[in-house]
Amino acid sequence: MLLVLAGLASSAAADQRLTLAQALDLALRENPNLGAASARSLEAEADYAIAAAGLLPRVAANASVNRLNEDRLSLGNASSTALHTRESFGEMTGRQLLFDGGKTSASKSAAQRGVEAGRMGFQATRDETVYRVSQAFARALDARDTVRVAASALKRQQAFETLTSDFFKAGKTTRLDVLKAEAARLDAERVLANAQEAEKMSVVSLAQAIGLRPGLAFSLEGELPGRFEAPSPDDEMLHTASARNPDVKQAQLQLAQAEESLRSAQAARKPELALLGSYGYRERDIGGSAPEWIVGLAGTWTLYDGGALPAQSEKARARLSQAREAGRSVDLEVQTLMKDALRAWRTALNDARASAKLVEANSESLKAAEVLYRSGKATVLDVLTAQADLARAEGAQVRAAADYAVARYAVARLVGNPLELESESKP
Repeated sequence: MLLVLAGLASSAAADQRLTLAQALDLALRENPNLGAASARSLEAEADYAIAAAGLLPRVAANASVNRLNEDRLSLGNASSTALHTRESFGEMTGRQLLFDGGKTSASKSAAQRGVEAGRMGFQATRDETVYRVSQAFARALDARDTVRVAASALKRQQAFETLTSDFFKAGKTTRLDVLKAEAARLDAERVLANAQEAEKMSVVSLAQAIGLRPGLAFSLEGELPGRFEAPSPDDEMLHTASARNPDVKQAQLQLAQAEESLRSAQAARKPELALLGSYGYRERDIGGSAPEWIVGLAGTWTLYDGGALPAQSEKARARLSQAREAGRSVDLEVQTLMKDALRAWRTALNDARASAKLVEANSESLKAAEVLYRSGKATVLDVLTAQADLARAEGAQVRAAADYAVARYAVARLVGNPLELESESKP
């Protein structure tokens, strides 16, 4: 896959063939949204390490060397006592938290939920990237096949224009028929030019979804679906989405994190008890040298801080309420998106089946109209109408296949299983 990326980056003029599987692999490496999501996950892990450190002992080393005035206690210029003028000291200190009302433990638990939420957020971003690239790839295939349909329609129009011109020269038709055939050919050229521009733009959109820089040239290798299946029942899919959607899971983890943060804020009003200890060595030029050690307990209880602690609790409580409402919002959005995706799936399924029959019927109608026209039993308008009907049916067939693919990608994204579609894209 790195060879594919190197080939794409080697020259803007190079025509590289890109499959859906290759596009997805490139996106998982190059998409900037995934890079940002990965960084956020690492940030959450760092927050957890910081919170967990509060439960572990803290050890520090201190050292100092001092020069002092030897007559600092004398009156005038007379020195009554010989004092030390140089002092050096070194020590190791330790502190172990024993009790703080559960504040640090709750902070650690909140940070752990944050790590899990960050990982689930990365998974959600990954699933969204797979969906966006798959969607853009399907639309690019749609645009490519629409160009093919438009080119085929133009070819038919050109052939009919030539036939009409030959009939006019032979005296079998009128100048009006020639002009109508020419107008139809010119309109087909316009449709083809617009389709080609749309195809170029679809490739640009695909490159953006992947995360490739502008100007890289590549063509698509793959086909739109040719087989169409009905989706599972709505209730089953909605239940699956509620249970497996990564956005819903992330919202649930963020709610749990907010609950732990509130518990930590409330525990900050309780007393704190810690074990302290130190061992050092002091050396003086006068008075000798000796080791020193201290062991004891230290307690702290904030009785009044100007209202900061109650305000922190209210802030944590407000964030908890926000997390609850955000979770409800995400669940409602996922349910709505799932219903819309299933509706789009069924609509595309019906359109695909109907357009396939229309293509078959309009092909036969065009053949019959051309035969009748050659025998003088049909007008030029009959043939042009049959050609337009066939072109519309072929275009509708392409759009229905693309809509079907996009709807399936959307459903897979919402149930948290886009890799199933990713594997289907690989040979």
